Amino acid sequence: MESSTLSFQQKSLTQQGYDYTPADLKELDWGLRFTPTVCMALAIYGLATQQAAVHFVLAAIGILPFWFPASHPFDRFYNFALRPLWGGVALPPNPLPRRIACFIGGAMNVGIGVSFLAGSPFLAYIFGAILIPLQLIVISTHFCVASWMYEGLLRLIGHWTAPISNEQAKRLLEGGAVLIDVRSPDEFARGHLHDAVNMPLDTLTQHLRSLEGKTAILYCQSGMRCQQATQTLKRKCEGSFYNFGAMSRWQE
Repeated sequence: MESSTLSFQQKSLTQQGYDYTPADLKELDWGLRFTPTVCMALAIYGLATQQAAVHFVLAAIGILPFWFPASHPFDRFYNFALRPLWGGVALPPNPLPRRIACFIGGAMNVGIGVSFLAGSPFLAYIFGAILIPLQLIVISTHFCVASWMYEGLLRLIGHWTAPISNEQAKRLLEGGAVLIDVRSPDEFARGHLHDAVNMPLDTLTQHLRSLEGKTAILYCQSGMRCQQATQTLKRKCEGSFYNFGAMSRWQE
């Protein structure tokens, strides 16, 4: 198992939904700054020139990928035109929290464009004064306010399951609980907890029958995928399901 130590920026990336190892996050670090940097630069240009069309294009670029995670135009340009120049790591599809942030950014660009068309540049600049700093924070630190708010909302409405303690996990395992690794098969092959069963998140619903009436503890790389998996099982399967969080917590 790899070190559990994550920097603030890496923790911010996991909050955006990038549930990867510290080494993988390090490789993605600079690439994930590309798209928000381009979006911010174009938004500044549109504000400076008061061109509503620029902001409507940015809105479409930000909103449409909400339904097509792997199709963000700037991500694709980076992957196919820029990344090969230095052999960098390809950007993965955008996880849900990051897509929500893009959607909100797109909505704010709509507000700027409509304000310019309505002859209210002052209102457009207010939207811009909110949007640009938020983008700058993401670029410089990877901290995404929208992703942080999304997590807070899940907690507020009770759709967030706090990880259980190591002691509770051990007691459950001694009582016969199943230990489930919801990472991908490749990640599982590179290393996993003793006696864990691999049930990847994207195929988890195929295992509902085998988990019926069982007690299970779920874990993943950073805690994001098992959070979602625990909620899915609680909704669709009779049994007792517990979120353990990051695999590295077991080292403690």
